[in-house]
Amino acid sequence: MMGISGEFSFLDMVNSATRGKTGVSTKDYTEIWLSPYEVKEAPKNTRQEYKNIDALADAFLLVGQEQPTVLARVNGEYRIVDGHRRNRANILLIERGNEQFNKVRYFYKDMTENMYELSLLAGNGFTQDLTSYEKTELAGRLKKVLEKMRETEEIEIKGTIRDIIGNYIGEKPTQMARIEKINNGLKGEAKEQFREGNMGISAAYETAKLPEEEQKKIAEKVASQEGIKAKEIAALVKERKEAEKQNKKAEEFAKQAEKSLKEARKSEIGAAQASLHAERAAENADQSAGMIIGMNPPIMSDSDTVENGEQTPEEIKQETIFTLQQLLIQAGKITYNELLVLQDILMNCNNRGE
Repeated sequence: MMGISGEFSFLDMVNSATRGKTGVSTKDYTEIWLSPYEVKEAPKNTRQEYKNIDALADAFLLVGQEQPTVLARVNGEYRIVDGHRRNRANILLIERGNEQFNKVRYFYKDMTENMYELSLLAGNGFTQDLTSYEKTELAGRLKKVLEKMRETEEIEIKGTIRDIIGNYIGEKPTQMARIEKINNGLKGEAKEQFREGNMGISAAYETAKLPEEEQKKIAEKVASQEGIKAKEIAALVKERKEAEKQNKKAEEFAKQAEKSLKEARKSEIGAAQASLHAERAAENADQSAGMIIGMNPPIMSDSDTVENGEQTPEEIKQETIFTLQQLLIQAGKITYNELLVLQDILMNCNNRGE
């Protein structure tokens, strides 16, 4: 596993002593002679255009090519890591009839897709004076590949990825935050205007804060004769934020009003339910009172008794019912011994019925 520290180090891929000459150390690379047509340019290189190829070709023809192009062999395919302009100059010389350039000297190393991308970006960062757009793209691509390589455990990263990239491309944390905002937020036509150099990094940063539809309007102004400055875009962003703030307050007020209305309705329902409970309690009280009144023992006349002075069976039944009703009311006060007596009575009644 390759280590990458937060204090600016790409280890095997980058040699700080070569800054200004080549972004890639050729240590552990193998020398090989190939046709310039056999090697492929990076599918997406940070540098958007290649200038002064004619002059470079003339220099090669005059003094030779001192610095070989550096390649990565990825899945058997030779891809340029560092030296796109040099390889184009070689091809131009072949097209002009200079057969000695049919085979030229290269250095190559086997790499994974991720390692190739990282090596390519490392070379771009060292050897070129990048535009604001190109530096922003470089930072975005570095972030993606470093995150991938951390996930696949191809490298071990010490420190934050943002700080590593910031140290590498020479930008402070505040500027790195702006670059990240541009990479994450700038869309469509606005991004194209930034790429073309018609929009500076400050304007791009402010535009990235707006929705895509509004970014399109900004891009149209940038492309037109009117133009628009970063300060004007910042004012638009501020105005929009203030409008969003007011809308948010209005939404919160509406939610609070709705909540209050629900609570008021809940209180009304609670009051209605309480009133209903009270009415039912009163009705139950009246019914209980009537029951108790109805439970008074029947008044026995002298004619209801038998000759020996004992009560008739009907009289005993009525008094038993009354007594049991009273016991139900006092059930919570009955002791265990009294319960046993009642159970004996019940058993005797059951036996007597058989």
